[in-house]
Amino acid sequence: MIIAIPQLFSSGMRETARELGFVTYPEFLDNFYVSKGTNAYDEFLRLLTRYKGMVRYAILPDYKYDLMERLVEWDQSINWIFPLHRKSEIEIARRLGVKWIGMPQRKAWRDYSIKWFTKLNGFKKWLLGFWDEDNPYIIRCFDGMDTVIPVYYSTKCGKIWLGWNRTFKPKVRIPTGELFKQSAINLKKEIEKILRGG
Repeated sequence: MIIAIPQLFSSGMRETARELGFVTYPEFLDNFYVSKGTNAYDEFLRLLTRYKGMVRYAILPDYKYDLMERLVEWDQSINWIFPLHRKSEIEIARRLGVKWIGMPQRKAWRDYSIKWFTKLNGFKKWLLGFWDEDNPYIIRCFDGMDTVIPVYYSTKCGKIWLGWNRTFKPKVRIPTGELFKQSAINLKKEIEKILRGG
């Protein structure tokens, strides 16, 4: 399974993520749709150009079908992930010839069920924005995913992620990079356990 940890702009955190086998910036580029809204596409395009030849996975711009088409033609070496919000968009994904389709984690952002999505043939399946700690076994249905779980807990909360719905806040100050490293190690262990059937 491909697991991406997006938007790690600290070189130390990026190196840690890579050492643990995660894909991260700029090998994986989020399109900023969730974090910054549609007005961030200019930034997304600048990063695609800046890191051309280095980007391995990138999420196509949500709902911007003409732009999607231009991007797929512009760099066919990238594993483009089509963010599927509506069932009807599957025909656009097929027309574009993408190999990956992405299912938003949030139910409100799609008009279909996980069951419907997993039965689609002809695509590899990506889980966009994995955060379901109550049902982590969902990841077995996918070939790839991105998540900010270790980033969020280490940078925003000052905590170490221990496991599903379990965190620890150290009483002494620990550098953010160390919090991230331990959280990422724990996430890798938990995901491996699930994929092994544990």
